Amino acid sequence: MEHYKIAVKKGEYNIEVSSHDQKWVEDKIKTYKSFFEDLPNKPIENIGKVQTTFTEKAQNLESISINEFYKKFIAGKVSSRPEIATFFVYYLTKSKNQKEFNSAEIKEQFREVGYPAWNGINIADTLNQAKKRALLNNFNSQWSLSLTGEDFILNKISNES
Repeated sequence: MEHYKIAVKKGEYNIEVSSHDQKWVEDKIKTYKSFFEDLPNKPIENIGKVQTTFTEKAQNLESISINEFYKKFIAGKVSSRPEIATFFVYYLTKSKNQKEFNSAEIKEQFREVGYPAWNGINIADTLNQAKKRALLNNFNSQWSLSLTGEDFILNKISNES
């Protein structure tokens, strides 16, 4: 996941916009630059346009197994099933380059990592709890990661030391 940041300065005023969506960052900077137009006659300076890796930890999920992902980012760090399910949807999204998954595919991840009593998990309830927290979206019985869910995952991963 790439992270884009653009900073703009005019006199004593400066703005910094960052996101994983490069187009959004560029559009926001254009919008905010227009606010600078009315300021005194100092030129607008681009402080910098930076494209950085959000976190090396979140890259190349195609090359690691669900067990490695679980051990590295979930085990001992995340305990609620809705949050774990959100991590699994993130993993599936990034490793399979798909956007939507059915409940069985997500439950299969619990089995793959050897989650205790995985067969007794009420996966519908778990996923609905994640939906109530705005971590996941559901449309036509297909689950996908929401923007809030993706931010949640990236924050958890980036805070991991």
